[in-house]
Amino acid sequence: MNIPQMSVRRRGSLTVAIAIATSLVLAACGSNGADDSASDDLTEVTVVLGWLPTAESGGFYAAQQLGYYEDAGLDVTIEPGGPQVSGTQLVASGRADFGVTGSGANEIVQANDEDIPLVAVNAILQDSLTGMMVHRDTGITSLEDTEGMTWVNSAGVLGVEWVKKEYGIDFDSMQYNGSIANFIRDDNLVQQGILANEPYVAHQEGVDVTFMPFADTGFNPYNVVTYTTKDYLAENRDIVEKFVEASNQGWVDYMSDIDIATQINDHLTQEVDKELSPELTWFEWAAQRPSIVAGEGAQKIGAMTEERWQTLIDQMISLGVLDNEDIGVEDVADLTVTPDIAVPSELPDAPEGSYEELSD
Repeated sequence: MNIPQMSVRRRGSLTVAIAIATSLVLAACGSNGADDSASDDLTEVTVVLGWLPTAESGGFYAAQQLGYYEDAGLDVTIEPGGPQVSGTQLVASGRADFGVTGSGANEIVQANDEDIPLVAVNAILQDSLTGMMVHRDTGITSLEDTEGMTWVNSAGVLGVEWVKKEYGIDFDSMQYNGSIANFIRDDNLVQQGILANEPYVAHQEGVDVTFMPFADTGFNPYNVVTYTTKDYLAENRDIVEKFVEASNQGWVDYMSDIDIATQINDHLTQEVDKELSPELTWFEWAAQRPSIVAGEGAQKIGAMTEERWQTLIDQMISLGVLDNEDIGVEDVADLTVTPDIAVPSELPDAPEGSYEELSD
């Protein structure tokens, strides 16, 4: 068995991400668009992703490649995130106009707690895909039953702290460094991951898993949340609305039109990052869609509600991670930006043979 040294979403592209991070810090933002020569009448906009380019950012690339941003009068540069990139800092400093969360809406709440004036304007993932997984042959189906095992997780993951508090359990922890090699070898480990990624990586290495999302424990922040600064929203509301509307149309088409999905996934794996696995990209495309159309997302893509944001704030207060317990929903999110763009009631399957389906 070949032991993976790093999850596919993290492998190979880290050097690229570090180089891009350096260019962003130097404010050398180049265009990733289909036409590098922007027209004078287009407004230049930069968005920094929450992580490296994957299907999790496919809707933004769809809006770019299909010309939706240009039709809205925008020349949009998409910059990858990564382990060396702080999107919140880049947006707060004005070196990027928009950011996209990588770990969840809690990033925006935490930023405001630290007096970084960011505001969320749209949320693609209605259900969080973050959670933990175990070897399927352990028979474990609930995180409550993992007490006494060793968890492999990144520092500061709020879902981990929520499980401890909610279930009253304790466990040893190992630092997650991006590799699931130890997990593959040891069925006493509980591995952090993303539903649309690590289970497939493990399967490719011969280990089927049971994945348990933090959302099932009640900790379910939005993710792939678009945010900007409060000043930028106040001064450029028309640009923000145009960016969100074009992005959301890109997401709808990316999810619902198999020809467009094929075009964008080919763009991601053949042009944006040639080290991306086409099979994993298609798996991610399919696996994330139920979370996009969950809840309010079924009627309006990108929808956000006051109740969901308040629940997150209350949970973060209960976990003791906020110094300012007076933070309100109005401080962290503008619920009026997302336009009414509906998601088709039926979504197509991925092309036959595009990836190996996981067994239930």
